[in-house]
Amino acid sequence: MANLSVSFCGVPFSNPLVLGSATPSWDGEGMKAAGVAGAAGVVPKTIGPVQSWAAHPRNGRLYIYKVDKRPVGMVNIELFTTMTREQWLKKELKIAKEGGARIIASVLAMPDPAETTDLVAEIEDTGLVDVLELNVSCPMPTSTVGMHIGKDPRLAAQQVAAAKKSAKAPLCIKLTPNVSDMPPIALACRDAGVDGIVISNSIRSFAGVDINTGKPRLRAYGGYTGPAIKPIIQRHLSETARALPGFPLMALGGVMSAEDIIEYTMLGATLVQTVTAVMWNGYDVIPRLIKGLNAWMDSKGIKSLDEIRGVALPHIERIEVLANMPPMFAKIDESKCTGCGICKRVCFYRAIEINDGIATADRGKCDGCGLCAQFCPALAATLEE
Repeated sequence: MANLSVSFCGVPFSNPLVLGSATPSWDGEGMKAAGVAGAAGVVPKTIGPVQSWAAHPRNGRLYIYKVDKRPVGMVNIELFTTMTREQWLKKELKIAKEGGARIIASVLAMPDPAETTDLVAEIEDTGLVDVLELNVSCPMPTSTVGMHIGKDPRLAAQQVAAAKKSAKAPLCIKLTPNVSDMPPIALACRDAGVDGIVISNSIRSFAGVDINTGKPRLRAYGGYTGPAIKPIIQRHLSETARALPGFPLMALGGVMSAEDIIEYTMLGATLVQTVTAVMWNGYDVIPRLIKGLNAWMDSKGIKSLDEIRGVALPHIERIEVLANMPPMFAKIDESKCTGCGICKRVCFYRAIEINDGIATADRGKCDGCGLCAQFCPALAATLEE
């Protein structure tokens, strides 16, 4: 059995999997269930004040986005916790602790940084929190909180400094993906004293229109989550990991399988959160993810996740560098080819023909895009020099 344990900001975790802040962690019982299922950490829905901008609708908040009837993502108009601060501090965190998982408390960055200081102090006074996660990234709320703070390096750094005044547990900040360049924000937060960075929250989005009624599927802008956002989050994670070598990073976005956990680890993450997988499959998906991770590590002879953390980062190049490397061409393995014609259909350089039921590729026409290899169901097409 591989050793799945990791250390994040000096706090030991039994494995890298954390239940993120969402409906499965809306109360202590849900967080307890995740801990019992094997999650090493749990994050409650963001703790803050009960005000008009912190409420959420109860007339439909989720829309599953599908392509060819297969779910690929989900738009939500969830906001913060529906419980009072007192409920969390006096009851729900204690129940969550019974599950055995580390508690990573999601804390709302308040419009006035001084209020953030006070909120962190109240949460710390419970003695139940292992790590703090400062939320400056929710894509839906009013202009004074959420991503409207997290998009500005100066405002984000102010919130870090305010939270650090009363933080005893390691302090992380959850950044927003709704920016073009995350590293400057991450660097500002590091310089302000943050201990770790969480990448990232949902992507501001719209659920679309029901063409039979002409009405929006959800009548507000929301946050897009699930498998489809993984490439976007991985871009932010890898850029931040390269800008802050060795800095503690936690990743989330489209984690549906053990392979996703491994990918995020290879891009520099120490902890990996999952949400949509639990929302679509229940808490039972947690032990399956952990089992899959352990099986993969055993199959590769990998004893610790430290061996693979960040291994992909040195291989990320600029487009200009790739353009100066030797070209590659489509190659068809005739022994595997079934003559289905898919490779020809997707080749817009007209480099592939089907002759006598077998595909052949013309190197003189091939432009090395690799789409044929991606689509070939028989794995007969490859891209080689």
